[in-house]
Amino acid sequence: MASGDMKGECEVIEVTSGAAIVIGDLCHIESDGFWDPCTTADTGKFGVALDAASGAAELVRMVVKGKIEVKATAAAIAKGAYVIAGTTGFVVDVGTLSETSVYGTIVGTAITAFDSGGQGTIELGLVG
Repeated sequence: MASGDMKGECEVIEVTSGAAIVIGDLCHIESDGFWDPCTTADTGKFGVALDAASGAAELVRMVVKGKIEVKATAAAIAKGAYVIAGTTGFVVDVGTLSETSVYGTIVGTAITAFDSGGQGTIELGLVG
């Protein structure tokens, strides 16, 4: 399987890129209304790119809810763990949640286990 592969029914919307995007990148909407690949500590609304964009102002299909294949940063993620934005376009285990956790940082739930720097499936938007 490859990053950006949908696993069943997903909600897909068409958005405008604000930067270069690779298929399978975890992205989020910026305050200017454009969608960019996520970096550590970005907040949502999140989506996973189904199309590539070579730069800003290109139309891209984005999965905003459903099961989809993504790539993780250099740390394993357990099945069932919450995931947040990691390095550019990847996800990372949320770690320990606390009262200081920012609303809107959780991307979804790991449906499969991820090896360090590996790939797996998340339920995008499922946080409960």
